[in-house]
Amino acid sequence: MKKFISALAAAAFVGAPVLAPASAENGLSGYRAGMERAAAAFEAEDWPALDTALEDAQAAAPGSLYVYRNRILSRMLTGRPGEALALAAAAARRGLTLNLSGHPAFEALTAMPDFVPVAAQMEANAASLGAPSQTREFEDTGLLPEAIAYDGKNKLYIGSVRTGAILKAKQMDEALTLISQASGGVFDLEVRNGTLWAAVNNQLAYEKTGEEDAFAAVMAFNAKTGAPIREIRVTQEDAMLGDLEVAKDGTVYASDSITPRLFRMAPDGQTLEIFSADPRFANPQGIALDEKAGKLYMADYLAGLFVIDVETGEATLLTNEADAWLGGIDGLYLYEDGLIGIQNGSTPQRVVYIGLNDDKTAITSFVTMHRSLAGWNEPTHGAVIGKDFHYIATSNWPSYNDDGTVKDKPALQPLRIMTLPLESK
Repeated sequence: MKKFISALAAAAFVGAPVLAPASAENGLSGYRAGMERAAAAFEAEDWPALDTALEDAQAAAPGSLYVYRNRILSRMLTGRPGEALALAAAAARRGLTLNLSGHPAFEALTAMPDFVPVAAQMEANAASLGAPSQTREFEDTGLLPEAIAYDGKNKLYIGSVRTGAILKAKQMDEALTLISQASGGVFDLEVRNGTLWAAVNNQLAYEKTGEEDAFAAVMAFNAKTGAPIREIRVTQEDAMLGDLEVAKDGTVYASDSITPRLFRMAPDGQTLEIFSADPRFANPQGIALDEKAGKLYMADYLAGLFVIDVETGEATLLTNEADAWLGGIDGLYLYEDGLIGIQNGSTPQRVVYIGLNDDKTAITSFVTMHRSLAGWNEPTHGAVIGKDFHYIATSNWPSYNDDGTVKDKPALQPLRIMTLPLESK
C-alpha cells in the first residue's frame, strides 16, 4: 500500500522519501526532522552534517531503506569507503537489493573490487523465490484490492480501496459478487461471529476522494447478506485506518498509518479510543492479535515490529536476534509460534516467516518464503486458513499516482490471489 502521501525533494537523493504529516513527539517527527536537515546539508554540500542528519533519521526510523541507502552515500562523501562497503554488504546479507546509482560517489563504490561479491549477492536476492500452489484470478482490474478475509466456511471476501465495493465468493472456485458498498475505500476486512468488519477511508486512491471531508471509520456488515449494521468514524483528526483485528468478544483494534497510533473499541462500543501511541511509532501497518497471550503484534513500516499488551497498551520493540531487515512490512498474521509478514516496502518484495522466542519478546529467525514472483503487482494483505496462506498478489498500488490517477505503467493487473502452503516452523 502507498502508505505515505507527500515527498521531500532533494536533488541527489535517488528515490524520493515519502512522509506523512508530522506529529508532536514520535519516531515519525524525528524521521522528518532528520530528513529535512539532510536535504539542507546535501544542498550545501556539508557532508559531515549530511551524515549526522541521516544517522538521526535512521535512529528514528530504523526500517527506512531509503535512509539506509543514503547513509551509504554519505559514508562515501565523507571519505569512508570501507564503512560504505560494510553497509552495502550488510544489506545484501539481509536479502536486500539497493539502487546504488545516480551519483559519482556510488559509481566509486561499485567500482571497488571488494564490491563484486556484494553485487553478486544482491543480484541473487532479486531473483524470484518460491511458487504458489494455486493462483485464483478475477478479471476486474479496477478494484485496487487491499482487503481479504475468509470466514469459517472458507467464503472469500474482497474489499476495494478504489470503489469501496465489498465482494464475496461462496466457494473457493466461484466468481466474486458484489454484496455491499462501503462509504469509502476498504483497506482491511475481518469476519467474526457473523459480522464483517471493515477499515474504511475516503482518502488516497478512493475514487470519490474530495467529495466530502476526509474521514476514517470502522464499518460493520452482515457477513451473509452484506447489509450494513453500523459505521463508527474516528473523531480524532488526521487518521487513516490501515488494518484491524477483532477479538472473540467483539473488541476491535485498528492501526492508524497517518498519525502513529492504535485505536480500540469495546464490544458494542460507539467510539474508537486511542489505545496505544508510543513515541517510537512512525507508520503503523499490519496488526495480529494473540488473544491467548494477551498480545497484539504490530508492524511499523519505518520502525520495525512491536508487541503491545492488550490490557495496558504498553508497546515493546521486539529484539532482532535474527539480524533481519524488518522495515516495510504491510500485512501481518499469526502462524504457530511466529508471524507471517508481507514485506512490500523493501527491495525485493517478499512474504516472510518471522520466528519468535518462547516469551515472544525476540525475533529468532526470518525466512523468505515467496519473493518477486511473476504475476505480482505489490502484494498486500492475506489470510491464514489451516496450513495455507492466501494473499492478494496484485493490489496494483504501483499503478496509481498519489492523487489516485492511473499511471501508464505498470499496467493494471487482474486480481490474483496466490496460495502459499505453510509447513510447521
